[in-house]
Amino acid sequence: MVFRCKRCCVHVALGLLLAMPILMCGCSSDSARSPSPQAESTTSQDASAIAADAYVWGLPLVVTMRMMQRAAPNIGVNRLFLRQQLTDPTTDTVPLSNVDTLMASAVLDLRNGPLVLTVPEIKDRYYSFQFLDMYTEAFAYIGTRTTGGEAGSWVIAPPGWDGELPPGDSLISASTPLVYLLGRFLVSGADDLPAARAVMAQVSLEPLTPGQPTPAPSSLGPPPGIPMDAASAGAAFFDELGDILAVNPPTSEADRAALARFAAIGVGPGLHPAADGTPESRAALAKGVADGAARIVQGATSSNRSANGWDSHEQLGNYGDDFLVRASTAQFGWGANVLEEAVYLVSTKEANGEAYSGVRNYVLHFPAGELPPAKAFWSLTLYGADLFLVENPAKRYAIGDRTPGLQSNPDGSLDIYLQQSPPPGHESNWLPTPAGGFVLEMRIYLPEPAVLDGTYRLPAVMPN
Repeated sequence: MVFRCKRCCVHVALGLLLAMPILMCGCSSDSARSPSPQAESTTSQDASAIAADAYVWGLPLVVTMRMMQRAAPNIGVNRLFLRQQLTDPTTDTVPLSNVDTLMASAVLDLRNGPLVLTVPEIKDRYYSFQFLDMYTEAFAYIGTRTTGGEAGSWVIAPPGWDGELPPGDSLISASTPLVYLLGRFLVSGADDLPAARAVMAQVSLEPLTPGQPTPAPSSLGPPPGIPMDAASAGAAFFDELGDILAVNPPTSEADRAALARFAAIGVGPGLHPAADGTPESRAALAKGVADGAARIVQGATSSNRSANGWDSHEQLGNYGDDFLVRASTAQFGWGANVLEEAVYLVSTKEANGEAYSGVRNYVLHFPAGELPPAKAFWSLTLYGADLFLVENPAKRYAIGDRTPGLQSNPDGSLDIYLQQSPPPGHESNWLPTPAGGFVLEMRIYLPEPAVLDGTYRLPAVMPN
């Protein structure tokens, strides 16, 4: 189930996302006069501007649906899939994926009724189940942080459901009928894999009324394209979006207001402005897609928090009306957690502004007592310039608090060496680099308050 697209994954970083102003439509409401050629040109420009906004707004829905359509033939619908191996370069499917946890996933179609997720007591291992709606809003969590690792059953209900809960069960009200469920179970090395698998095997996903016949979920259909390459659809992107909206209407006032404005160019639930439009309108839509895609790339190179060459964003998982951040995250880091669950800090350049290169050696030095403050774990992962894992002879793609044999210096400080060949005498602290450019991402799971408020700052990566 590999659907990586290096052509559309640029050298950017998850979380380096800053909202840009949304262009408002300036078209005239006076339709009585026959427009001049200049007026027609202006109208076309306005339509393209609205289409660019609509592309930014709608991209998360299209990416998420394509992810579901890709996954469903392999893992089914309304069935829990438990991955048995950690991610590596041969199984990497989305940009900036982690190598710290075994993943569980499920494509949930709640149109035929609720499902029940049952989890055993898990108090000696970090885990989480993240519920993503079609707008990539993380609307609910079960796990170490939110439920304390307690055993329980949670009824996952579609919007508007008012049925009766079984005694002792808790309710999770989904914000859209289609939901992507992402589970993460921390693994402390290869020797810990059997124990992690055994815990995951105790989790179940069943209909609310087990044993009774349940209508089969509707087919999600084949994906029109690669999830992270939606822009290549051109104007047809909006036809795809219309079908998704027909099942998953907006969930917030900000989204409803935005969609109401997009009706001016024929974008909306069940609408197909490309198939039903004129050559001129299709051209305007296609230009809007190209402009919107460029805006997402441009926005992804900005950050609202930067220190020592590390960039992050303060708004992930729950986006409000920041549609550009939401789109950029869907494009370059789909499935990001809320900050209370995990903070992502990304570095693409040396402290002097020069891009990382495997032809040079680097060191990340943590003074004594200044390791990333995490209640769960921290991990530094290295990616190629395309944001995917890079094969290396040591088969080590991350280094962190669970790395076997990690050695501190006599004064209690810690050095992580980033270079192509192992550093003599410091092999346990070595993170292999590729020959070309690369990107670093630090994950801090269940971050302490100093991380959330920006008091804690990662040290700069320095040439060694």
